[in-house]
Amino acid sequence: MKDLLAKEEFQLPRAGQILTGRVISVSKSNVMLDLGSAGIGIVYPGQFYDNPDRVRALKPGEEVTAVLLELENEDGYRELSLKAAQLTTAWQRIKELRDTSSVLTTIIQNINKGGLIVQVEGVQGFLPLSQLSSEHYPKVEGGDTTKIVQALQKFKGQAFKVKVLDYNEQEGKLIVSERAIQEEAAKGELAKLTVGETVEGVITEVTDFGAFVRLSENLDGLIHSSEIDWKFVEDPRQILHSGDTVTAKVISLDGGRVALSLKALRPDPWLTVNETFSVGQKVKGTVIKIRSNGAFVQLNDDIVGLLPTAEFGGRPAADVVTVGTVYTFAIVSIDPKDHKLILTLEQKA
Repeated sequence: MKDLLAKEEFQLPRAGQILTGRVISVSKSNVMLDLGSAGIGIVYPGQFYDNPDRVRALKPGEEVTAVLLELENEDGYRELSLKAAQLTTAWQRIKELRDTSSVLTTIIQNINKGGLIVQVEGVQGFLPLSQLSSEHYPKVEGGDTTKIVQALQKFKGQAFKVKVLDYNEQEGKLIVSERAIQEEAAKGELAKLTVGETVEGVITEVTDFGAFVRLSENLDGLIHSSEIDWKFVEDPRQILHSGDTVTAKVISLDGGRVALSLKALRPDPWLTVNETFSVGQKVKGTVIKIRSNGAFVQLNDDIVGLLPTAEFGGRPAADVVTVGTVYTFAIVSIDPKDHKLILTLEQKA
């Protein structure tokens, strides 16, 4: 008899073990489970699923898993937790998703300055800005946090396809990536591109700093504002528009990003700049932009010169020149290779 009891005791479930049982009854005060040879289990409200709808949906006879909290409580039942079992199996599922590099669909729960809050298998996760696809990445020049958060607000409640990038069950950390899916799909397409070739695409968005071009379903390129035209482009939106089909030259594939140029397909006016301008020549030009390094001056349709800050004599640029005003300048130096033409101010025209 002693041996039989020892054997029976050995087979008893242990605290922390996941058990499978069938629902006997569901009420506001408890959920009763038939654990078969392990006896009858009870789940109290504090150990219900986090989602109340999931508890209300339980039906007698339904098979569920629960974690054993106490082998026998004062009423003689196995005390169980549905919530703990759900979380344990959720992390197991998350591990499977990562190990198999599976694509899953998740709903955007909330937004913060670093990215989007998601939920996977009931576990809260994070989709960082750096892991967004090019389609969803906020096109905000300078990384203004307020503007980024505003741009992300429209995604709340939307369904995104992601992959599990990293997780840590002990720390409760879960990182997912949308970009990983796009990068995997784009690898083959990117490998077919070479710097210097001409491609065609459709502009999907125009920003202060350039235009994004859809080259294929999974591959985008960027035409930076400096690559739109040889002349100075103040606002790319005045030249390019969403929906436009453009032909551009691939000028870089660094970091898996496709950099495109429109002006590279046109003759470089700097190759013949010495036929039009010479050192010491006096020219008229319009100040079009003031920056920390000086004032940019439009000399003709294609050539922009620089009036360095040294020309301001330590005074604010606005005290010396005005944007939109024509002045007379003298050419100090010309560097066709680096596309630089340095000016000195003669007098107001």
